[in-house]
Amino acid sequence: MAARSKVFDPRSIKTSGRGERGGDLWQKLLPWAQVCVVVFMLVLVGAIFWPVFKKNQDHMGRSILIQREIEEQRAYGLQLQEELYALQDDPYYIERVARDVLNLGKEGEVIFRFPAYEENKRSGSAAAGLKK
Repeated sequence: MAARSKVFDPRSIKTSGRGERGGDLWQKLLPWAQVCVVVFMLVLVGAIFWPVFKKNQDHMGRSILIQREIEEQRAYGLQLQEELYALQDDPYYIERVARDVLNLGKEGEVIFRFPAYEENKRSGSAAAGLKK
């Protein structure tokens, strides 16, 4: 076997009389230093990935909103599809649309139109304002 080198042999290092107290200090500080290094690394990793995490959360929120909008548009499309089928096939629906939307009536019929409740409310308050 090769002879042990005295340069790298820790047994050859002589300690001074105060070595025990100095070594004691480093033995107490070493665990705290390790904890500080681990905490620093965790904070560093958190600081690096926090913007990515927030951006991901924003994208997820937008995705949910877009999915809701897609469902609303599908429901609206189904409603329009049903209305189209009713206009093509249902004579009673066609008559109702002709009366309500186009203001048409049957021969000899008198049509009375009343303003909507909101219009009455506005015109009533406007008329009350004029009387004062």
